[in-house]
This record gives sequence, C-alpha cells and structure tokens, in this order.
Amino acid sequence: MKRKAGCAACRKGFASSRRCANGSLRDVLFAQRPAHLFHAQRPYERIGELLKLVERAKQELVSPPEFQAWASTTAPAEDPVVDAQREAARVYAEYQQRLLGEDRLDFDDTILYSVQLLQDEPAVRARQALRFAHVMVDEFQDTNFAQSRLLELLAGPDRNLCVVGDDDQSIYKFRGASVANLRRFRAVYPDAVVVRLEENYRSRGPILRAAGRLIAEDPDRLKKRLQATRGEGLPVSVLTAASVTDEADAVAAFVKTAIDMGRHRPRGIAILLRANAHLHNFARALQRIGVAYQVSGGRGFYQQPEVKDCLAYLRAIDGPDDTVCLMRLLSLPRYAVDPVQAGRWARRARDDGRRFFDVLAEVEEQGARHLTADLRRFSAKALRLGVDDLFYEVMEQTRYLDLERFAGPIERLQVSANVQKLAELITGYCDEHPDHHLAAYLKHLDATEAAQADEEIAPLDDTVNAVHLMTVHQAKGLEFDLVIVPHLVEGRFPSNRRSEGLSLPNELLKEELPPAELHLAEERRLAYVALTRACEEVVCTLAGRYEGVKDWRPSRFLTPIRGDEARELAAASLLAPPLSGTVEVARQVELPLNDAPPITALSYTQVDTYLRCPQMYQYRFVFRLPTRPRPQMQFGRILHEALKDALGSIERDRPLTWDMLDAAYVAAWARERFCAPEQAPSLQDLGRTYLRRALDAGDLSKPLLLEQPFSLRVDGLRLSGRIDRVDRHPDGSYEVIDYKTGSAKRAVELQRDLQLGVYALAAREVFRFDPLSLSYYYLETGARVTVDKPTDRLEEDRQTIVNVAEGIRADRFPAKPDRMKCSGCDFRLLCPSAAV
Repeated sequence: MKRKAGCAACRKGFASSRRCANGSLRDVLFAQRPAHLFHAQRPYERIGELLKLVERAKQELVSPPEFQAWASTTAPAEDPVVDAQREAARVYAEYQQRLLGEDRLDFDDTILYSVQLLQDEPAVRARQALRFAHVMVDEFQDTNFAQSRLLELLAGPDRNLCVVGDDDQSIYKFRGASVANLRRFRAVYPDAVVVRLEENYRSRGPILRAAGRLIAEDPDRLKKRLQATRGEGLPVSVLTAASVTDEADAVAAFVKTAIDMGRHRPRGIAILLRANAHLHNFARALQRIGVAYQVSGGRGFYQQPEVKDCLAYLRAIDGPDDTVCLMRLLSLPRYAVDPVQAGRWARRARDDGRRFFDVLAEVEEQGARHLTADLRRFSAKALRLGVDDLFYEVMEQTRYLDLERFAGPIERLQVSANVQKLAELITGYCDEHPDHHLAAYLKHLDATEAAQADEEIAPLDDTVNAVHLMTVHQAKGLEFDLVIVPHLVEGRFPSNRRSEGLSLPNELLKEELPPAELHLAEERRLAYVALTRACEEVVCTLAGRYEGVKDWRPSRFLTPIRGDEARELAAASLLAPPLSGTVEVARQVELPLNDAPPITALSYTQVDTYLRCPQMYQYRFVFRLPTRPRPQMQFGRILHEALKDALGSIERDRPLTWDMLDAAYVAAWARERFCAPEQAPSLQDLGRTYLRRALDAGDLSKPLLLEQPFSLRVDGLRLSGRIDRVDRHPDGSYEVIDYKTGSAKRAVELQRDLQLGVYALAAREVFRFDPLSLSYYYLETGARVTVDKPTDRLEEDRQTIVNVAEGIRADRFPAKPDRMKCSGCDFRLLCPSAAV
C-alpha cells in the first residue's frame, strides 16, 4: 500500500493509528451533532457503538460512498434505529475523510484499501500473485469477510491456497469474525480438497468426550469426531457452591491444594471466565489464600491500584483541590499518612469551606507537608513540560516503584508492567496530538472514560509461575494442565443475548445473515474452547446465588458436559476448615470508621445514594468528601432553577410568557459556574428547546406549591426532601410533579420508584393531599408519566428507608461494584472495589 498509496486513496508515508480513532470520531460528532447519535447531556455516550459500526463496515468492505448511497435511498423512518443508521453513514464519511486528511488509517483500513487496490488495479494484483507460490492461513474461522476476500485476491489464478480452520472454535464474532467464511471458501473453491484433522494431541479422553458431547448439540457444525491420542485420565469435575463468594473461595482452595500436593504448577493452572467483570471475585479469593496469580489480558487497566495512583498524581498536579486524589496520594508509602487523620482533615476543610490542599499545607504532619511540596514542584514543571516528560519526572522523583509495598515478586512485575504501559499510552497520546499539556491529556482521558473505552492489563512473560486468570476469549490458542470454568449458570454461561446497539444495515452485509440461534451457538463454542484448553483436568463450577435474590438455574451446557462420568464436588467440603494465612496483594485505601453521632435524619438523596452503593454513601456523607461538578447535574439544576423562578413569578391573571421563561433561564445560567465550557452552547440550546416545548404544550401553569420542602417521620427517623411542584386540579385532586432531564421511563417501571414513593408518603402524611396522583415530567420529550402507588407499595418503600437507616447505623458500607455506575463515580480513584 505504501508503494501504491495513490491507488488506495491515501498518501505516501501514512501512519496507521488505532488510538486516534476515538478522538477523531468525537470531533466529528461534536461537529455534526446528529439527532439520534449525539445528546448534549451525554455527548460521548454512543462513541463506542459508532466505532464498532465503522469497524464492521470496513470488515464488510462497505466504503463510505456505499453507506451514504444506502442512506440516500432509504427514506426517513419512524424507526429510530434506521434514522441512526442514516446519520451514521454521514459520520463514517467525515470520520474517514479526517483520517485521510491527517495521513492516518486505522487497522481495518489497511485491509479495506488493500482489497480496493487489488480489485481496481489488475497489474498490481498480478504482480502480488507472482510474489507467493503458496498461501496458507491458520485459524481461518477467525477471519472476517474483508480478510477472506483479500486472501482470494492474493492467491491469484493459480489458487494455491490452503486454509486451516475449526468451525467449533469460531468465537470472535464481536470482532467481526465469521464462521460463514469456512462455508464460503467451499463455495468459492468447490474443487478444494478437504482434509479432516481428527486426532487430538492435547486433552485426555474424559475431557475430549465431554467437549464432544457439548459441541455435538450444534446442528450447523461441520461434522468431525476427535480422538484422544493421550489416553484416559481424570473425569471432568463439577463443583457446586451456595453463593458466588463460596464458589470463588472453593476454587481458590482447590487450586491451592493442587499446587501444594504437587499435582500442578501454578503456571499450569487457568481459571477461565466468560466475562472480564467476573475476574474480580476469583482474584480476591486467590489473594486471601496466598496463591500467586496473574490477570492475562483482562480489561480494567485504568482500575488497577498502581494506575489509579499514577493518575491521582497527574490529576492532583493539574487541580490540587481534588480531595479524592489527595486522599489516595496520602496513603502512599512515600507519605504514609494515617487514613483516620486524613479523613479528619478532609472533614475540617469541608466544614470550614477551605481547600483540602491548603489544610494539608498547614498541618504539622510531615507526610502531608511532603505531599503539598511535591505537588507544588510538579505543578511548576507542568507549565514547561509535556505530559510524557512530566510523568517520567513524577515517577522518578517520587520513587514510586521503589517505595511501593509488594506482596511478592509477581506483583512487583505486574505493577511495573502496568506503570510502563501507562507511560507508553501517554507517549502515544503525545505522538498523535499537538497539545501535550497535562490539562489536554486529562481532558482526553475523561473523554476516554466517558466513552467506556478501556485498555487491557499489561501482560507478563509466559514463564512467570503464577495461576492464570483470563477470559475464555483470551485463552484461545493456549493450553494448561488444569482448567477451571466457573459460573456455569443460565444468564452467565451461556450469557443472555444482548442488543448489539447500532448495527450495519442488513442490505449492506456481504455474508449470509446469521441464524436465529447464532448467539447460543457461539456461547456453546465458547464453552467448547474453554474445555479443550485443558490437557489433564477440568473443573466446572456453579453457584446457586449471584447478584439479586433469585436462584440461578444450572447452565444447559452442564448436561452434556456431565454425561454419565462426571465427578461431583461440594464447595462446603473444600471450605472446611476456614481459609487462613491470608495475603492482601492489592493496596487498598482504608478510611476511618464512622465516628459521627447516630443518625436521626436523612434526605432522600442520602437514601438513594446508599441504595446505589453504600461505599459511595460513606465517602460522600460520612467522610464528606467533595464531589466534582458534572455537566449533566449542572444542566438539570439550571433548568430547575429557571422553572422555579419563572413559575414563581406568575401572577393570577397573567400567564407565563416565553420572554419571562427565557429571562429566568438566562439568569440561571449566569449564576452557574459551568464546568464544561465546550458543552455549554449545545446545552443552552437544548435547554431552550425543552422549555419552549413545555410552554407551548400548556404544561407551565401556576402551581399550588413550588419547590416545597417536607420533613417526614419514618420509624423514628426524620426524612427530608423537596417536591418540585404540586398542582390542584378543578376536580379537587392533587398532582405531585417532578421534572426530569433524563430519558423517559414507562409507568410500569416506575411502580417501584422510591422517589415517587417518598413524595406520596409526604403528600399524604404531611400535607394531607387526597386524592393524589404522582407524575414525572420528562423535559427531553415533554412526556408526563403518571403513576399510582398502592398502599402495599408505599409500605415497601417505607421499609426500604428503614433498612437503609439500619445499615447506616450499623456502619455497613459494602461496595456494590458495577461497571456502568463505577465509571461515573467521583470516588473511583479512591475505591478499592471499583468495577473493572
């Protein structure tokens, strides 16, 4: 391509870049602001979907002109999916033009343009075909349509092409791989010779039989019967536990016994999970029992403790008023400040209305003053150094890797590898962006986090003697003596089918459309791959309880895996006596226990925060750590303030006019110091749209009550809150209305909404409003969703409040990790349990 760059519509000397894609697509979205793909409150929400759509288009050899041609001939529809696809065609075209204008290509471009070059230039195609006498491709089931087409062009007229593939191991559909390529190959080359490789040199007989019974249930597979050449061995084991915690602890105990008895070396053992999010429990269980492990290729790089430490340094250098980052840094061995004392200083700063940094600079504690001195020195250097050079200065001068405490040599290797990877990522950012200042990099990092983009944990050398923790996808092509496959329950393995979100229109797909059972078939192949990674021994595990209160059903895959020869194990037999000799590998930031007086009052916000995550409640309301302003929260507050001021100014015989409402809106914006100036213009326009719609619909009449505070007694506790508005209708009934700026929910979803329950209790027991209706008014659409809360539901809400109060009084603040919630949490840098 570099030799014939002009033919491929790209310039000579181009540089392939994958990391620039996110930023380039973000710029296109901000420029175009398509109605179905860009939301001013959540501007980065669909970047991940768009990137996957662009990748899929290129993997299907769909060029921007072809996608745009489809969009131009497809009429606007009531279906938001079709309208979003039409907008995506324009985004794709401009995104591609920007990449080419910057002399950049992403990974899939290299295949797309190569195919275009070979198709459009017969002379180039002929010369390339002469370069290769034979072409052989391994793992052909993992190729996509574009790669398959490239191989056909490279093979040339002599067709000396050999592909090796196993449809039973096609597990990368999410990357664009197509199991249909094997069938397509037979159609393109009907005279190809088929050689069946049915002798297995890896797995013992019982493992191969279990895997064979499982995969035989796929009716569309190419038939083959594997034969074990290594003879018989241990039967497959199935371990059953009561809970997810017991399952993880039992697996850790089983692994430790296998190592202690000399049956397997640590590096010969792998725990293979269906999803990255499930790795955490097993990592902690291995830590507790003192078994060395490494996470291989797992997602969650930015949630690793050492990466959090490094980013806390950078964020504190850029903004020394970030209390969460300062709290994390104070816990480092370099400063070694007692967390109890640090918590007291943080509360003092908040109570006095001062910056935490200024309080730290005044205290006598040497560690605190040492930190403030470091940050002042680095802040001065940040004015003249790029973020790449600044990062190296911070790591060198703080001696982070020298002073950090490690439980053993493997953890030291992992921490060092992750810090080095962060340095490489920062250097990569500087290579691709003209602005190397720290603030610009942190803005880029915020956008990356908002788009739910993440990096894999840095890999370690294969010779490290530690148990492997990885997903099944990451284990493809590897082998281990002992393989443990957890979470074999319905909903986890096989996982529930999820919507792919924004997808390529079916009319543009080059391959045959997948059958309805594609998801289950791929889940079955994934389980087959997991089993066949094992040489000597396989243990499948499951529990009766995971998240929620339901009993989880065993996976349908267990029946064929068990056959009539599986060995049954009970977790309880492995957990007695209790585990001891614990080792905590990851350093955690422990804050002091609650030394505040017993609570007698709560706000609804406090109750809601506790229900979302008790650990978040502790950080916010017990330790009173400040939170960062967020555009969505500020936007909602501005709209509420504008509505309050405008509705409060209505006189009895004078209706609200647009000039009055807009003046209140402008004044509300003027009072707010907005945290994201680049988003302010689009949000200002959006807010005007919301308010104009509500006014034109006649929904902004004078209310009976406005921003009405209340104090409700619940089981000896005082619960306080504020109602946006109360209307009294001509028939004498009352309506409580709460304004929302988010997406509308259905009435059936709101039956268990606690906020409406609290409003109903207050309206009936404090204000004696009867009859009463409860409504959410969604400003985004102008929809008013009204809900009736029966008495039994109100009693459930009352009991929920009581349960929350009991949990707070008992100092029960367990974390509730959730990837979506943790990604937007103000305390994720501080919390040791943040979801990866």
